[in-house]
Amino acid sequence: MDALSDLLQRSRARGAAFSRTTMYGEWCVQFPVGGTLAIHSIIDGDLQAWTVDGPDAPVRVVGGDVVLVRAAPHLMASDPAATPQPLPRSETSRSASAGNPEAGREAQFFCGAYVFEGDLSKSLLDTLPPIARIRPRGGSALRSALDLLIAQVDIGDAGQQVLLDRLLDAVLVLALREWFATSGSAPRWIFALDDPALAPALHAMHTEPERAWTVATLAGLTHQSRSGFARRFTDTIGVPPLQYLADWRMSVAKEALRDTVDSVATIAGSVGYASEYAFAAAFKRHTGQAPGRWRSAQAAAA
Repeated sequence: MDALSDLLQRSRARGAAFSRTTMYGEWCVQFPVGGTLAIHSIIDGDLQAWTVDGPDAPVRVVGGDVVLVRAAPHLMASDPAATPQPLPRSETSRSASAGNPEAGREAQFFCGAYVFEGDLSKSLLDTLPPIARIRPRGGSALRSALDLLIAQVDIGDAGQQVLLDRLLDAVLVLALREWFATSGSAPRWIFALDDPALAPALHAMHTEPERAWTVATLAGLTHQSRSGFARRFTDTIGVPPLQYLADWRMSVAKEALRDTVDSVATIAGSVGYASEYAFAAAFKRHTGQAPGRWRSAQAAAA
């Protein structure tokens, strides 16, 4: 498993929202936040997309394009000057339409609202611009996965929500892979995914955060000297190995505090701390709060 898989393993769609929309004439639709990532597939049309508060100019998107939008209210329109309106909804299906079909200029698009949770997911989202446009090739895996997801959106069979969630997971992985391969703006840690001098160490930290890793033991996994490994890791990823490990442990601990009823002592051991006291001190340095107080605040905000 590579490091991108390690991150995505903890970032799966659960109860995602889906819609397929047909618009006619001149229109502008505003999307609320509704999640931490929106995935739009333009089925047909010539549109503009932009964030409400973003400084960037609208991005032109056409049939076949895929758009990833980070957590922000955003708009899509045939004409940016048109009055924004809410996304049309249907009481009986995930498909809806608005406007006068006789007005011509039809546009169709599919939307999936992806709810990420936790710091581990944030590390992925932070690699994207506010609006990322992807143009998958015909016959590509991304195009095929999208076609299947769109075809399934209005089927009401048993287990359909779970199926749609898993298809959306596949679309996200393929879209991120395509974006990183073609955008020229991949973050530094992405380059480590295919680097045999770093990938084994990253995978070890991700999958066994409870181990008492040292720079020497991590270097041994990559068959390098301690100093050579530390220098290459820091130059590529931007932080030293043990700082990366500490940050990863805190992210895993946050997810456990929020999503499980495990005791603080149990969580401390699961992320490599020999005592609850040592973990609590490290956690407070990282977040400004003791683990129990942080957990209570998260529960109150849910």
